[in-house]
Formats: sequence, C-alpha cells, structure tokens
Amino acid sequence: MLSGLALRNVFSKKPFYRFNTTMVATEYIEQDPIREAESARDNLDIVKKCRADPEIIEYEAHSHSSASTKKHSLTFSALRGPGMLIVNPVLFYNKTYTELTSVLHLGKNICGHDGIIHGGLAATILDEVLAYVAFPALPNKFGFTANLNINYKRPIMSDQWVVMKAKLDKLEDRKAYVSASIQSLDGETIFTEATSLYISPKAKPQQ
Repeated sequence: MLSGLALRNVFSKKPFYRFNTTMVATEYIEQDPIREAESARDNLDIVKKCRADPEIIEYEAHSHSSASTKKHSLTFSALRGPGMLIVNPVLFYNKTYTELTSVLHLGKNICGHDGIIHGGLAATILDEVLAYVAFPALPNKFGFTANLNINYKRPIMSDQWVVMKAKLDKLEDRKAYVSASIQSLDGETIFTEATSLYISPKAKPQQ
C-alpha cells in the first residue's frame, strides 16, 4: 500500500523538469494526475484482493449511463477532477449483486470545514452506492430514493482513499431497503453510515 506521503505526491499535480544531455535546455513534463491516481488505486491492497477473488464481479461505475446522463451527473461531471473525485470509483459485487464494496479517493476541495469532507458530499456518495445495490433487485432495474437516513459517526479527513460497503437488506415488490457505510481502507474506522428506501416506479421514465 502506498504511504500517505506517496499519495500526496500522486495528487499534488506538481510538474517536474528533466535536463537534456547537454544540460542547457530543459524539457517540461506535466504529470497526468488522473493516470497517477488510477495507478495508486490499482495498487491498494483491498483492490488487489477483490480482483483476485473469483467470487467477486468488478463493475465500472456509470457504465450503464447515457452520454447525456454522464454529462449532467454531479459526481461524474461537476465533481470530477483533481482535488475532488479524481477518478471513477471501482465497484466490486458479490455474485448475487446484493453486496458491494467500492473504493474512492476524496480530494482536498470538497470540504465543509477545512480538511474535513463536506457532510453533504458524504451523503451524495452514499446515496449513489446505495443505488448500486438497490437497482439490480428492483423491477426495471431502476428506482428513486424515497428515504435516506445518515448517521455521521466520525469526520472524514480529506485527501484519502475510503471504502464504501453497501448491501440489500430487504426487497418488497417495488421497494428495496438498503444500507451502507463509508470506512477507512483497513475497515477499522466507520466514518458514516446510511440506510435508505428505494422505490421503483411502475414504468421506467423515458430518458
């Protein structure tokens, strides 16, 4: 696992210089923060463990969404980039799509109090991960948030990787009851917990 210093270097976006063989001119090289973030994510122990488990199915976040939905999405578009949600979260399902593990980096520019992730942002990413376990169980594989309850247990410090765990608790016709949490990478600290009710409409809206 990369150290805190290594992760800070990954997301600093600081350019570096390389001297040519004559030591007269310099070549300016701009680091790609997104590629660096993806590399850091892929080297996390929890990501490697999930990818090595044959019982786990990896899913690309937002892969089901249309181009228009992605363009107007809060988390895929407006909040995407260095200092915010730099890369798409990785999603790992069990084979019944009733339990999910997601890994996400939270940057420095999505805070409420300085250095602490905004509570509304925590609610937003929990709402999305809850939807990822609700939708597969619902008719039409679609639904709306009818109820969202948040329990803020500990502050989430910015500029760190977090793990989100979600599961389907109960299904009643067009209603899916789900729960989720935001945790530290090692699972020792639970920052925020949520429960939610999703309801599937009788007919899926046209997009």
